[in-house]
Amino acid sequence: MRKTAKISLPNWAFNIALKIAELRSAHFQNRFRNKKIISFHKNELYIEHIESIMGYLGDIACAIFLNIDPKVVLKEMVYSTDCLTHRDECDVFFNGCSIDVKLEDYDGYQDKVINNTIKKNEPYGCRLINKAQWEQNSKNIDIYVFGAFDYNFSDNFKLHNVKNVNLIGFIEKKDVEKYEFSDTTPAGRKLPTETKIIPNDDLKDINLLKNIQNHNRTFAYNNCNIKKHECIVIINELEKIWNQENIEEIKNKEGKAVDIPEQQKNN
Repeated sequence: MRKTAKISLPNWAFNIALKIAELRSAHFQNRFRNKKIISFHKNELYIEHIESIMGYLGDIACAIFLNIDPKVVLKEMVYSTDCLTHRDECDVFFNGCSIDVKLEDYDGYQDKVINNTIKKNEPYGCRLINKAQWEQNSKNIDIYVFGAFDYNFSDNFKLHNVKNVNLIGFIEKKDVEKYEFSDTTPAGRKLPTETKIIPNDDLKDINLLKNIQNHNRTFAYNNCNIKKHECIVIINELEKIWNQENIEEIKNKEGKAVDIPEQQKNN
């Protein structure tokens, strides 16, 4: 049976994901809103940023799995998107490959998806890439990674409760290309748009991702952005969160007060 990788998120993950989502929202909004997930978060202040937060949590988890510092990934994303003014070309870059990470919520089928025991003719038995998204970014992507949180969203489990990401498998774009677009899943579910429908069984073991063949891509960002004022401001905002989380972690470990630098107190 194909194995799943369970990745523990750092304590700062949600707050960082929310901050980036808030900062980028001035330039563009989420293209694909999920009504089901929104319904469970209708009273949360971050309701407009749910999809973005999920995306960044997936990026963080995938980077950790590949032994890449997620803080570096997020900083490079800020620079490569010209200070969050346009969308990034990929979520994680690894071994000459651009990776798109997709986290989903699978209702009552969450455990079967995570355990990779779900069949294609069951609800949520297939992974989906809708046609609009495929046409917009597939030229930049080599690998699609799919994952889920420990539990499906409910009144008792919301996005700010997430502690782990389960990476359930991946598929290379060259293999996705063979699937025709359809608006109906093998389970008979009617989809709102035409979609690449990939049976869960066709995903590769996530552990093989670490040995993936080099696709000979290069990743680069404009070095000028490192010194650009707008980017510096964003990075400083992220650093504040990381520094505060470090302080809280020390407090929890030592069980005693920690002196906070005056600059951080003022912030």
